[in-house]
Order: sequence, then C-alpha cells, then structure tokens
Amino acid sequence: MVTETLVTKTRQAKNGSKTLADEIDGCRPTRDNWPRDYAEAYQRDPGPYTTYNACTIIAEEPLELFNGWLVWQAMTNVEERRVAGCIQEILSLAARACQFGQAYPDQFECVMVNKNLHKPDVCVLSNARYEAKVEPIGPRKQHLVLMGSPELVIEIRSPSNRRRKERAKRKAYFDSGAMVIWDVAYKHRKIWVYNVDNLEQGQEYTEKDEISCEQLFPGWKRKVADFFSKDLSAEEIVGEVASQWRAESRAEGREQGEIETLRKVLMRQASRRYGKDRIPSDLMGRLNQCDSGQLIDLADSIAISLNLEEWLASFPG
Repeated sequence: MVTETLVTKTRQAKNGSKTLADEIDGCRPTRDNWPRDYAEAYQRDPGPYTTYNACTIIAEEPLELFNGWLVWQAMTNVEERRVAGCIQEILSLAARACQFGQAYPDQFECVMVNKNLHKPDVCVLSNARYEAKVEPIGPRKQHLVLMGSPELVIEIRSPSNRRRKERAKRKAYFDSGAMVIWDVAYKHRKIWVYNVDNLEQGQEYTEKDEISCEQLFPGWKRKVADFFSKDLSAEEIVGEVASQWRAESRAEGREQGEIETLRKVLMRQASRRYGKDRIPSDLMGRLNQCDSGQLIDLADSIAISLNLEEWLASFPG
C-alpha cells in the first residue's frame, strides 16, 4: 500500500453545514506539516485526532490514524489491486467452506488497542468476532468499525514500503487480536507469514510453494502462484473448495441412493411376507419419513415380527 502526504481538503456537507473535519477546532494541520508516512507520525508528539472525531474523514478517504495523525494510505497501483482482489476471492471461499467467516477488501476499519485506526489491504474475519467486535462509532453511532484486529491480516507491500517500517504495525495488529499476518510482495511474487507466537521471523513462501493457514482453515492449502496469476479460471479460483463440494455431493448422492434402495426393498419384503393386498396405502409415505438408521432398524424388525401389525408397531413415532 502506497503511503502519501495528504493534501488537506475543505469539504461541505450536503446540507451546507461544515463536516466533522471542519469542526475540530484548531486541529487541522496544514499541508506543510502533515506527516509523510506513519513512521514520521510516530516520531512526532501525539496528534490532535482521535478515533471518534476522525471516523467520518476516514470513512470518505483511504486514510489511517497513527499516533493522533491522519496518514493517506492509498492503493494506487492497478496490479496491487488485482492481486488483492485475487487474494480476497480465494481466502473468502476457504473461510466460507470451513464455516469460519469471510474475507473483506480494503477500507475495512479496525480500531487497535493503541487507538490507532488501520485498514488492512485484505483481511479475513470470523463470524464470531464480527458479531462480538463490530460496533457503531461516531457522533450518531451509524458508522461501523471493528474494535480490534481481524484474525488474518493481509498487507500488500508497495515499493515505497520497507519491512522494518511494518514491525510496529504488525505488533499493533497482534496486540489487537490478529493470529496471522501475510506480508505480500506482489512484484517478487512472495509472501511472508507472521504468526502471533513469532512476531519477528516471517516464513517466506515463493510462487513455487504451497501456503496454508492451519490456525484458521485446518487442512487447507493453496499454491502461492495462484494468488498472483492473471489466468485463473472460475473453477481454479474455487480450487480445492470445488473438489470438496463435489466429493460431498457424490457422498450425499450415494447415501440418498442407498436410502431409496432400502425403502424399495422394505416395500418388497413387506408385500411378500404379509401379502400385497394387506399393505397400507401410506406405507411408502411412512418409510419416506425415516432416516437411514431407522430404515435399518425396520429391516431388522421385519425379519422377527410375527405379523404386519407387529412390524408396523415398530415404526418410529
């Protein structure tokens, strides 16, 4: 993500009144003294902005809040956005497949424990954390933000960024609840993975490797090259999730076929044992209401029941 100097703007609300940015008396820095990046923001004394009085501005612009100062964090490179979109698609499918949650694009606002406000380039958030930690913020409580970090944070590294500058940001994410952070160098087609139990040493993955996220998606793996590819089909983007769905469908189909066969066998056995003319007209309907375990029990009971009435009495419910 490219860090840029913000040119301060004066903006009027639709009703002609001043926006929240204009209401922070004495707190609007000029273009000359605006921090150039978050490293410079931390070198200064704490700035005048807080999460609450800056949330409207941040909602409208690609900004983040560091040490009380607003810093423009714009993704301006088309390739950067393309890779971020591919990562989001693949990870969202993986998260949904294991019923964990889903992936979100940039501009998802996260309030850190140090009161900074970060916007990951991509993130994966569990449904449980969404329900527990997404809260309204701001004067009218209409703006939703995540109080803390998503479980998985993905930052796309731009040429202007240096890894040493990302340490403080990673620490803030981990302190706020992140479990895994991906540092993606799209120009070099590499991903460094940082875990909560090892904040400093990231594991390097090249496009020849497979990457996993066992803490969140047990058993899931993916070729690193897929996240950078321009040529993935819809089938390839779905990847192993499609294979899982097909396997589950085949298994479900086999089970349904076995159940239908068992129902037909029971009808035939009952007709032969007790006489076709004596079989109740609703017998197949009653068998349709039984699951596989109940049908197996009925198959056992038909062999030992002395008459039709005794067998029908063994039906569940």
